[in-house]
This record gives sequence, structure tokens and C-alpha cells, in this order.
Amino acid sequence: MTSIPQDPNAHIREQLPVLLPMGAVDLLHDVAREAEDAGSTAFLEGGSVRDCLLDIPSDDIDVSVVGDAPALARKVAGKAGAKVDVHSEFGTATLLFDGNPFTMDIVTSRRERYERPGALPLVEPASIEEDLARRDFTVNAMAVPLMPDGFGDLLDPKGGVTDLSAGLIRVLHDQSFEDDPTRIFRAAKLAVRLGFEIERHTLELILLAVRDSLLSNISMDRVTRELLLIMQERKGSDVMALLDKLGVLGNIYPELAWPFAAGAMEPVQGDKQARLETHLAALAIHFAGKDAVLAEGLARFLRMPLPLIKLMRDAVRLMAVWDNLGGEELAASQVYRLLQPLNGASLEAVARINPSSHNSVEWDRLHLYLTTLRYVKLAITGDHLRKLGIEAGPIYREVLDASLDARLDGKVATKADEERFVREWLASRNKTT
Repeated sequence: MTSIPQDPNAHIREQLPVLLPMGAVDLLHDVAREAEDAGSTAFLEGGSVRDCLLDIPSDDIDVSVVGDAPALARKVAGKAGAKVDVHSEFGTATLLFDGNPFTMDIVTSRRERYERPGALPLVEPASIEEDLARRDFTVNAMAVPLMPDGFGDLLDPKGGVTDLSAGLIRVLHDQSFEDDPTRIFRAAKLAVRLGFEIERHTLELILLAVRDSLLSNISMDRVTRELLLIMQERKGSDVMALLDKLGVLGNIYPELAWPFAAGAMEPVQGDKQARLETHLAALAIHFAGKDAVLAEGLARFLRMPLPLIKLMRDAVRLMAVWDNLGGEELAASQVYRLLQPLNGASLEAVARINPSSHNSVEWDRLHLYLTTLRYVKLAITGDHLRKLGIEAGPIYREVLDASLDARLDGKVATKADEERFVREWLASRNKTT
């Protein structure tokens, strides 16, 4: 059971100003004033309401307007100095602020109709009650009326508070996953994030959706977007483990699986991007082993953006040279030559996977490269070689590479040392030609 305040309305009025980002409450009151002037009503709904009742800070703010949301958003953005991104076909707008302190989605209260399973919905304006009825889970189907100077009483037509108290993720109707299969990902993400259970009937509906391959009804872009959002989660590994247990990953791509059981992967140190890259590297390595072509094939099937294709490919390429990295008496320059061709973000991502287990010479050398070797630079350049009378050509690359190796291996330390090394290297080369 989850502890829920006995008086949700009093709790919301007291805690929302504390739990929302600085400036968000004042902006919500501005939204309420603009809505009132337009003869409409605005509501805070979804995750912010849910998180407030759980005493969790929230920076993802959803507002529903019984009226013209894009028009209202433009007025509020103009006064607040925000940018506004409008999607007229859905009656939605997003306010974007410099410094990205939070985002605010302002949407027209609407009902939805799906022409076929997995299709994007057709929408039309509706009451707030109908708007809440179209949402994904009961714990997200709550709203609070916004007023110019405060908040109204909680609207909870689907029993969200009851399910919050019971720690359950429950869909609103039996066609939910048929209408929008991406809700499968969101059910797993919410369950792990909040420490909740997926309600028994909802779980049965998920397993039926997986059995019937409902994910094939939506584009791979939508599937991948949900996966990438999950991998940014603090407990992204546990969400992936749950999706794997439910059969979702193998339903996306044959033999796709997650290598860690729930709780087995250490929390990734860093921001959302670091978590995304680390989880993605783990997925690629588990799937492809040492086969970089296989990893790139998976990435392209998932329609990953190019930087993430490179990340997945080079995480696996690192595994292909891993044994060489453990060679006896490997010089620093040899470590550099093994790792320098690989994408730096890939190496960093692999290094963040369960760092407490890094107790081998291979890990030591990877960390040496990431912390020291990749930052080593020569003092001399091609201009210095020209001043030494060396004619431009492929020899420049040869002598600079040899000089860098010497610096990496501690054989030279200063610019004068490098110039001396070049002269000696050229003299030795001329003797053998």
C-alpha cells in the first residue's frame, strides 16, 4: 500500500507550489486567467497531479483546456517570453523556456477515436471528463481545475486515488493496448518508476497484446521513441528487464533481450543522455557480442539516429578488441591505437556499465585511455616539420604518429624532446632506405 494524504485537495493546494519547478505555479495561474478571459476552463492533469499526491517533484506539466488550447498557449507564451510549438491537428501546444527548467503542454480537452489498431487518434473537442476517459491509466486520469489565484478540487472519475493507494497501474478499458500499443511501454515504465504493480487484468491484456503482436501495428519510430525514453530513466535497466520478462523485446526483434535482471545493473552515473547511452551499449553488446555488423543492423532496424547507430556499433567493436586490450606488456601507445578509432561516447558508455565489477587489466586500460591517453597531444605540428625541411607528403603522418607514440609511452615530454625525436627518427629512416 502507498501512503496517500487523507485530504487530497488540501495536500494539492499546499504541496503543488513546493513540488513544481520555480515559476511553474505562477505560469499556471496565468494560464487560468487567460482561459477565464476566453470563456473557457483550464485543468492541471496527468503526471503532475499523480506525483503531487505521492509527494514527488514534477517538471513535466500537462494542462488541458476546454477551449482553444493553441490560441491560449500563444497568448501565455507571449507574456512569459517562451517559445511555443503548436500541433494544430491535435489541438496541442508546448511552451519551451530558455534554460529548459520545465516543459508545459497545453492541450485542447478532447475525445479520441482510432480508425484502426495502433493508428494515431482522430481527435475532437470534448469535456474534461471525456478527456480524462481517453488517458492511459487510472493514476494519470486525474485533474485539478486551475484558477487565477489557486487550485480547485480534485477530479478523479476513474479511481486514480484508489489505485495510487493500492500501488497499481490499471488501464481504463480493455481496448487500451489495441488502440495504442505504446501504452505497454508506459505501463512498465510507470510501474518501475513508482514501485507499483501492474494490475492483474491489465497484465493479462499486455500479455495478450504481445501474443497478438500488436506492436507491429505501429511504426518502428514510435517503438524506438518509447525505448529511448525508457533508457533515460534512472531505473531504465529494471524497466527493460520487465519488458523482457513480458516478452516485449523479443516481439520487437527476434532474440532481442536484456542482460540484467531487475536490480542487477548498478545505477548509471550521469544525466539522461549518459543513462541512455549506457543502457543502449549494454543492449547492443548483449545482442551482438563481438559482431559490429549485427549491432549496426539492429540499430538501423530500430531506425536509430546516426549518433546512436555509431554508439551501438562501436560498443560492440570494443568487445571485438577486448582480448587484445588485455595483452601482456601492452604499451600505452598500443592501448591508444586500439581504442582511438572507436567512438568516444561508446567507450564512455561501456565504462559506466556496473563499474564496481571493473577489476581486470582490460578495464584498467580502458579507464587509462578515457582519463588520460586520449587527451595526450603533440607540441609539434606539420609547420614544425616544414621548418625542419621535411617535404610535405605521407611521411608527415608517419612521423607525427611515431612522435605521438613516443609521447604516450613517456619517451618524450617536451617540445624540444619531440623535435629531437623527429630528427633521430628521420636519420634512422634514411639509413634504412
